[in-house]
Amino acid sequence: MTKEKVKTFGILRSIFWPVHRSELKKVLSMLLLLFLICVSYSVLRNLKDAVILTAKHSGAEVIPFIKVWGIFPAAIGATWLYTRLNRYFSKSAVFYIIISCFLAYFLLFAFILYPNSEKLHLHTLGNWLSTVLPEGFQGLIALVRNWTFTSFYIVSELWATLLLAVIYWGFVNDVTCVGEAKRTYGILNIGSNIAPILGGSLALIFSKPFTLSFLPTNENPWSQTIYQLILLIIVLGIACMGLYAWINRYVLTDKERKDPCLIKQEIKKQLSIRESIKYILRSRYLVPLAIVVLGYNVSINLTDVLWKSQLTTLFSDPNVMLEHMNKITIGIGILATCGALFFSVLITRLGWTFTAVITPTIMTLTAVGFFTFMFCSDSLAAFSAAIFGLAPFAMAVYCGSLQNCLSKACKYSVFDASKEVAFLPLNSESKLKGKAAIDGLGSSLGKSGSSLVYQVFIILMGSVALSAPFVACVLFLILIAWISSAFYLGKQFKQMTATDNPIIMQSLPDSNL
Repeated sequence: MTKEKVKTFGILRSIFWPVHRSELKKVLSMLLLLFLICVSYSVLRNLKDAVILTAKHSGAEVIPFIKVWGIFPAAIGATWLYTRLNRYFSKSAVFYIIISCFLAYFLLFAFILYPNSEKLHLHTLGNWLSTVLPEGFQGLIALVRNWTFTSFYIVSELWATLLLAVIYWGFVNDVTCVGEAKRTYGILNIGSNIAPILGGSLALIFSKPFTLSFLPTNENPWSQTIYQLILLIIVLGIACMGLYAWINRYVLTDKERKDPCLIKQEIKKQLSIRESIKYILRSRYLVPLAIVVLGYNVSINLTDVLWKSQLTTLFSDPNVMLEHMNKITIGIGILATCGALFFSVLITRLGWTFTAVITPTIMTLTAVGFFTFMFCSDSLAAFSAAIFGLAPFAMAVYCGSLQNCLSKACKYSVFDASKEVAFLPLNSESKLKGKAAIDGLGSSLGKSGSSLVYQVFIILMGSVALSAPFVACVLFLILIAWISSAFYLGKQFKQMTATDNPIIMQSLPDSNL
């Protein structure tokens, strides 16, 4: 099998474009479909943040509450709806139904909900709750008060959760062979890394006012931006449906293609949180790997809220804030693409440990800059003005922006890839169950758990700003644990890969699991 691949593709082509001629139409169309979905989400991701952060009686403190009490139950409900639809409709029909519902909502939001938001928002209830609840519950009150903006945030997030993660990759897996997947999935991932570059660029263009006869023009600039960006999303969504129909009609039925075969994989059982913890604690190898995965998810969520809190203060104009966030998105796409191209060189020449600690090291250094300018603003005022020409507060925001850009770029380029490489030495059972446990634990505890922790800090301290010192302490403890675990895991990885034998699960001493 390996010899045939060497004969079929040259060295460079086997690395950058291992695609047979008969697969070309399919790979390019799948790549374009993924690209359109990711471009749409790049636009929505920044727009939803700008909408919720700049709303009246709102701020960054609302985000942890939305993630726990909004996105989490909505994701469960959306998954249930998806499974129900699959019982009664074909997969193609489900795709059209889901994406049509998304586009219908975005149109509803842009032309009905947003223009009438002041009438629809529950200001009376919000004012009453503000009098009976402590100051730390302002995030929860904002979630309820500005319910139309909350719904937009949730639906935008579900675009990635449902349309991308579930529907798109489910569709690709259904029409792709195992051998083809190994060769082409890397190409698809690079396409998803490039998408933010175009998404951020398009968002910058469409954020500038221009005249369209069918769009309201008597609104403020921010309203105009929302209309134009929603219009962009609608066009991209319709393009997705058209391309999906074309793939089903002309690509999957192409006679030049070899007979399609399904990916025959073991079905990963979705483990509960309790089951995941029990399985991970049985292994000396999986425990540090779980800490590494949790470390990223918790760290990025902890810093994200603080940074966005500072961002809203520096950029009061939503259009200016959105422009800044779109530039960050472009930077993430460029750096992630470059990083993905050099990942194989890094891990081959410098080793797994070096590659694995790149992300936490960058997050630590940028976090030091962020918190230094935040906590020492008075003493650094003269230094910041002389060197950077900015106030310490502004420097804190830009340090946070740099951290956001670099950490997410590292995540998409080296962190995810090094995590997947870490599973390779495991035997089949450990690889299957361990990956299911760690992925499930990382997504559920990492995101929801960090949001719950943030809620506790905000409720106890009263605001995001007052909780910052405690968040900083927790963050650096997590980063230390993350880096230490990466070094420990790297030693095991090196030992196990020195022999070509799969790792056998090793129980921790005195374990009753």
